[in-house]
Formats: sequence, structure tokens, C-alpha cells
Amino acid sequence: MINKGKAYKKLYLSYGLIFLIPISMGILFYFYAYYIAKEQSDASNRSLIQTVKNTCDRELEYYENILTQLALNKNVQQLSVVKGEFRSNNSYQLYTIQNEIMDLKVTINKSGDYCKDIMVYFKNCDKVVSSFGNMDFPMYSDLYCFGADDTKSAEILKKHLSEYHFRDSIPMNSKWTQGRPTLLLTMNNLKGEFGESTAMIGIWLDMDALNSSIEMASWESGLDWLIINEDNQIMNRSEDYSSFGIQYDHLNQDGDQKLRWNGEDYIIRTVFSDVFNWKYVLLMPEKMISGSAGKMRNIFVIGIFICLFTGFGAASRMMKINYNPLKVLMEVFRKHDDTQEIFVDNEYLYLEEKTISLLAERSDFKQMVSRSQEVVKQYYLTDLMINSFEQSKDTPDREAIVKKFREESNLVLLITGKDASGPEENQEEYIQINSLRKFIIGNVFGEGIEGSFSLERVELGDTVAMIVNIPEVSAGYDEKLEEIIDAMQKYIYENFGFMTVVLAGEAHKGLEGIHLSYMEAREAEEFVAVLDPDYISYREIKNSTHKRYDYSTDQELRIIAAIKSRNSALASSYINKILDINFLENKASLDMLKCLLYDLMGTIIKGVQEVEEIPGEDLGLKRISVKMPLEKIKETFGGAVEKLCKSSDNSRESGQNQQLCEKLQKYIQENFSDPDLNISQTGLHFHMTPAYLSSIYKKYTGESLLKVINQTRIDEAEKLLAEGINVVEVAERVGFRDSSTFIRTFKKFTGATPGQLKNGR
Repeated sequence: MINKGKAYKKLYLSYGLIFLIPISMGILFYFYAYYIAKEQSDASNRSLIQTVKNTCDRELEYYENILTQLALNKNVQQLSVVKGEFRSNNSYQLYTIQNEIMDLKVTINKSGDYCKDIMVYFKNCDKVVSSFGNMDFPMYSDLYCFGADDTKSAEILKKHLSEYHFRDSIPMNSKWTQGRPTLLLTMNNLKGEFGESTAMIGIWLDMDALNSSIEMASWESGLDWLIINEDNQIMNRSEDYSSFGIQYDHLNQDGDQKLRWNGEDYIIRTVFSDVFNWKYVLLMPEKMISGSAGKMRNIFVIGIFICLFTGFGAASRMMKINYNPLKVLMEVFRKHDDTQEIFVDNEYLYLEEKTISLLAERSDFKQMVSRSQEVVKQYYLTDLMINSFEQSKDTPDREAIVKKFREESNLVLLITGKDASGPEENQEEYIQINSLRKFIIGNVFGEGIEGSFSLERVELGDTVAMIVNIPEVSAGYDEKLEEIIDAMQKYIYENFGFMTVVLAGEAHKGLEGIHLSYMEAREAEEFVAVLDPDYISYREIKNSTHKRYDYSTDQELRIIAAIKSRNSALASSYINKILDINFLENKASLDMLKCLLYDLMGTIIKGVQEVEEIPGEDLGLKRISVKMPLEKIKETFGGAVEKLCKSSDNSRESGQNQQLCEKLQKYIQENFSDPDLNISQTGLHFHMTPAYLSSIYKKYTGESLLKVINQTRIDEAEKLLAEGINVVEVAERVGFRDSSTFIRTFKKFTGATPGQLKNGR
């Protein structure tokens, strides 16, 4: 019994030793894990508070740039020296400032409604210009900032705006944030003497603008952050930490600080802002570290017992698995074989066969990956050409592909096969032939150009596009490239029997230039379609790339509508205006003017088709030539239109409606300056309902009656603005009741504001 007892003691002792080893290791791991958790927490805290600082400072620098932009604004500086009341000649400057403020506010609020207002306070006049309009300071304060009852806040705001603050911030309770502090960033204009404030620019910001920016970053639950200014004010969490008691002067960047608040210990880490005299504070409850360590301790204890109870079984199982590795491999292949049972005489030969098959599948996978990489490459290169370059889309794969085009100049060539006999009737055969031609074009041109330049090829439908990299030191590259292209065109024609058309853009710097060059090359397609040459060289395309004539589809439809309504005078006026613009203003080349004349002739032929009648006499279009004087060309076109309209005027109703339209146009021309002129008044004048009168005019001219009234006013306004008359007076003289409606309508019809037109934009 004694020996048996000793044996049991040894057995228990051995179990104790077995327990002691993992327990000791568990304790060591626990303390090591606690140390690692503390280090990781410190590193995370440093990273998080630095993220807070960088994000907030970046946002503040953005807002500060906007303040600086307004401070340097020419109109702001000029108005800041005005004393007393603003005069009438300052109205346009105030209007311009308000428009710029509204544009800036829209830009800021693209990511959220955080900018509540942007304002400029002129101390000498006690006036405010903001996104809400131009008004006195008391009105601005009562309506938008605080309300009529909060006179104290209004006085504080006015005092702050009247004092000299080159760059400052102040939190205020305003109506915009419903009780939460609103941050006002201010900056003096740069017109007055140092220490003197004549105008103050301010941006009202909801502090959620900064909170939202931080929350978008990787943020750990349980942590919080504060912004504290020199007055010990908490800028972003004042309602939650009003009694926190942090002192601005006691915060420093050297290591962590500890604070007890509401019965809980906090670890504090601080960094200083580079923009304002703010300090960013990260708050972390100390229990987060101890709690994590406690969880790790429990996991280690549970893991120790699990290891002890499962160790023997796991060891036994591993011995069996490793005892016969050949059998294990056989089982693996059996699981992936289609047959239920496998009988082999030599397991080694079976495993060899399976291994070879596996390697072959791996080789096929590599080829598939290679093809996928080529597709990705084609996608990135196509995107560079078709779309404007965006830095935000950069990825490692994209950077590897476009890196060689980033620093130097690039141009795009678009090469298309052209067969004078046209496409084959058999569509499938045509596709095969076209694919073969693209292969020939890509290889022949690629081999020829790659001898002197670096390039990449992309297939765009029936076109082969080539991005050619032009080194900075490559002088006379255009002549060299032209020589290569001419040689390759001749080679393909002589050896493969089809011609090629090469469209080329200009060389532009960097990745941004690829899209520009591509668009320039695409512009050349318009001339190929118009001229329809049998063969066109690189030189001809290059010399014509940027020469165009101004004749839009909308203008063509207007001429056809006038012909259809038998209004020869209106159709002739449209044609004369187009000829004046291209012959006198644009000064297009002779080739382009020739194309324009052919286009106008085609428009008149379309008008013949619309009226569905063949004119009884020759219209005289064949006599038109680019060598004729401009007035003679106008006269010939006018005669052709008049003959066409007369030959088509077979009904009394059509003539009556044409006369009515002419009277309408005359009436509008004589009365457009009347602010009351509209469709209803016009209908009363002609004793017709507005709807019926509008339908007749629309049917016979193709234009809306209201649009014609406004277009007449805008045409006259352009003439008055060109004479130097101010916007308010022009609005009154052309029939608008207020300048804002005039400006809005003017921009809708011309694409620019009256001010931009006067400034030459």
C-alpha cells in the first residue's frame, strides 16, 4: 500500500508539474499581453489624436483659405473703405460678393450642411453681405443669428467683428444649431492699416463639421475627443463635458495625463493645433485597458484547462495522422476524384499523375491571370483616354501601368482601316476581316513607332488607339512621327490592300494630357465625315484638328422650321447670322467654309423634304461658291429660300398664319421693353386665347412664343451691355422688373451672367 501510495503521489506530482508548466506560461503570457495591450493602446491613442489633429487642421486650413480668398477679394477691399451708406454704384459689387459667397457656401456644403453662412461685415457702414443677402447688421443678427430678444449675443458679435482679429475663432450660441455652439471663424480684410478693422470676413460653422470628419475615420468605440481654446472653452462637446474642469494651461504634449471625473479615471493625451491656438484632447477610460487585460486573463485560464484535457487526445490523433503520410495524400486526392472508389497497383504512380495534373491546372490559372491583367491594363488605358484624369482613382495596379506616361508629354493616335468598296454584305465575314485589319494595324504601326517612341495600344471598337510617349528631349518629334506614319500607311496599302486613316491629337504634359489629346483626335473625325476623303494623311488631319465652323443642330432645326412655316424672311435671317459668325467673327478656313456652305445647302434640301413639295424652278444652290462675296452668298441663299417658300405656299390658311407670325414678331420687337408683355397680353392684343396663339406660332416657326419674347429681350440686352450700360439700367430698358430675374434669364440663354459678359468671359 505504501508503494502504491508513493506511486500515486508521483502520479499526482507529475500532473501537478504538467499543470504548473502551462499555468506559469499562462501567467507570463498574461503580463506580456497586458504590456502589449498597453503599448498598442498608447500607439492607438497617439495615432487617433494625431488623426483628430490632422483632420481638424486640414478642415480649418480649408476654411481659412476661403477667408483669405474673400479678404483678398477686390470688391471687398474697395467697399471696405466706403464710409456711411453704400451708393448706387456699389450695388453691383455687393451683388457680385453675394454671388461669390453663395458659390463658396455650396462648395463647402457638398459633404453636409455644416456651413451655416458666410458673411462680410463692413464696419464703416454697419452693413453685412452674406448668402442671405445684403442688410444692416441688426437685421442680420435678429433674423439669422440670435433673434430679436438676444441683444447680448448681438453686442458680443458686433464687438468681435469691429475689433482687429487677423485670424480668430469664437464659439457662439445661435439659432442655426438649436442651442449647440456655432463656431465663427473670422479674418480681417487686408486693406486697412495694421490693427485697424474696416471689414471682417466670417464663416459660421456647425461643429458637427469637425465631428463628422473624425467619425468618418477609423474610430474606436468608448473613446472621445475634445477641442479646448485659450479661454478653457470646450468647442465641440460643451453640452456633454460642461463640468469636466480641464484647464488649457495644464495640458501638454509630453506623455499621458490622468484625470478623475464622475467617479471614473481617464487617460488624457494632448496635441496642439497648427492653425489656431487650440488643443486637441483624447479621452480614454482607464478601465478599457484593465478590462481588455481581464478578458485575456480569463481566456488564458480557460485555454490552459482546454489544452490539458485535449492535449492527450490531440497528440494521439497527430501520431496516427503522421504515421502514414502516403495514406493521407491518397485520401486527399480521393476526396476530389469523381469516382467513388479508386483501385491502383502503384500509389506512387497515381500520386505522380495527380501532381502533374495539378501543376497543369496551375499553369492554366497563370495564363488566365495574365489575360485578366491585360484586360485590366486595357481598362485603365481606355479610362485615361475617354475620361478626365482623376488622382483619386490611383491604385497600385493603375500606377504600374501609367507610370511611364506620368512625367513626360503624350499624344493619342486613332487609326482606322478604310476600304473604298465599303463593308461586305456578310456581317460575320466583315467582322472577321475587320478584326484581322485591327491586328495588322496594331502590329505594323506598333512596330514602326516603337522603334523611336514608347507606346501602349488599346482597341476602341473598330479603331486602334495608341498612346505615344514623347520624351522632353525629343526635338522635332512631330516630323519624325509623321514620317513613320506615312511609311506605315503606304506599307499597309501596298502589302495588305486597304487604306488607313490616322487621327492625331497634340502632345500634352502628363496623364491629364492623354484625355486632351484623345478629344482633339476625336474632333478630327468630324472633318473626315464631312470631307469623306479616299485617303487622308497624318499632316492633313493634324493641320485641321482645331479648325471648326459654328453650325449646331439646333440652328439647322430653326431654319427647317422657318421653311416649313413658309417664313422665308425668318429662314434667311437665320442663315445670314450663321454666315456672319463664321465668315467675319470666327474667320474659319476656306476648307471649313466650304463644308459650312455644303451643310447649309443640305439643310435647305431637308426643308424641301419637310414641305413635301418639289419647287417649280431651280433654287440656284449650284451657283454658290466659297469664292463668291459674302453678300452674294447671302443673296443666293435668300433667293433659294424665297423660291422654295413661294412654291410651297398653296393654301390661304398657311399664308394667313405666316402673316400672323410676322405681325407677332413685329409686335414683340416694338413692345419687348414693356414689363407687362407676356403671352396673355399678346393674345388680348390679337383677340385670341394665349394657348391658341402659342400653338400657331409654335407650329409655323418651331419656337415657343415666350422663348421668342425673352430671346428678343436678351439680344437687345447684349447690345446695351456692350455699350457699357450697367446691369440694373439694362434690365429696366429690356422689360424686366428686377435685376435678379434679368440675370437669371440672361444666364439661361447665354450661359454667362451679364457681369461675366462685360468682363470679356
